Amino acid sequence: MKSSVKRFRHALIGAVLLAAPAAAQEKPLKIVVLDVEGGAATLFLTPEGQSLLIDTGWPAGSGQMPSPDGSKESADRIAAAAKKLGIKKLDYVLVTHYHDDHSGGTSSLVKKIPVGTFIDHGANQDALRPGTPPERVINMPAGQYPLYLEAIKGSKRIIAKPGDVIRIGSLTNTIVASDGVAIEKPLPGGGAVNLNCTGLSIGIDDNVNENTRSVASLLRYGNVTIAQFGDLSWDMEYVLACPIDKLGKVNLLLVTQHGSAKVSNNPAHVAAMMPDVAIMGNGGKKGGDPEAIKIVTGQESLQGFWRLHESYKFPELSGDKNLIANLNPPQAEIDAVASKPWEAPPDMGHAIMAEVWKSGRITVTNMRNGFSRTYQVTR
Repeated sequence: MKSSVKRFRHALIGAVLLAAPAAAQEKPLKIVVLDVEGGAATLFLTPEGQSLLIDTGWPAGSGQMPSPDGSKESADRIAAAAKKLGIKKLDYVLVTHYHDDHSGGTSSLVKKIPVGTFIDHGANQDALRPGTPPERVINMPAGQYPLYLEAIKGSKRIIAKPGDVIRIGSLTNTIVASDGVAIEKPLPGGGAVNLNCTGLSIGIDDNVNENTRSVASLLRYGNVTIAQFGDLSWDMEYVLACPIDKLGKVNLLLVTQHGSAKVSNNPAHVAAMMPDVAIMGNGGKKGGDPEAIKIVTGQESLQGFWRLHESYKFPELSGDKNLIANLNPPQAEIDAVASKPWEAPPDMGHAIMAEVWKSGRITVTNMRNGFSRTYQVTR
């Protein structure tokens, strides 16, 4: 009997010793929230080497470039980030919608790195506004969409539908909204009555636009859920969250529409997600609205709030500057572009990286100074 117990103990110890190196060698999912100067581009790399890019930033000539880091356009920063991660081909590029700060970099990007499959919501339906100056047509969805079609010609294309599940290595992407339609039934983890909906009796109105049509992704990696919703509108967020929350808890929130308030970041939606960690892809002049910051930081679940830029207008809301990738330039440089709606002094374009382990550990790093924090998320 004692011999059998001894053999069992030895076997158990051996199994633990064998498991320990395997756990130590586990590779995380890597997420890089890129600074494309008020645009959007988020890069995912799975441990198996599969890649996903959500949005492609601005077209050439927009987005406050060229910059001191050598980038002339958004596609340069995306290609440089991919190279740094060892990505030679983007397996998937998901364009949430056809606003120029989200889809504009596609034409240049395909010339810099091969792309396997494109994902989008289908045809643009935003008509060109009467009287649009010819030079501004490229900045409108009606001008962007033909350029996007030309860029993806010959590539595989997926028209995303609510409820679609796209598997990218060990990363799963469930489409929760696309082309102005949300999933009808709650996902596992959702289904609870959302008590935060009181007083927010709003639904889809007649002002359906490209933001409303954004492809909204709920990504899952092990025990971690990640939300990336593009510029999804306040009303669509309401449909996802009220009166029944369809999504459940989100561990890592990539804050919607650059941290803009009233048009996105519906408080009932954010409260239902109960984020553990948030990363806001704002610009110095774009997004980072006080109301949105208050909504996100007001969640009791929140352990860390990171952002791409300090705000020119509201520097007092910056919080811990170690959690901000790009600090404000000197006031004289800010004043020099004060009269221009979106223009900002070019900067080095520092990114924020998140490393996600299946067990629920998230390490976020400021690429400006190497400052990191690690969080253990809750369910």
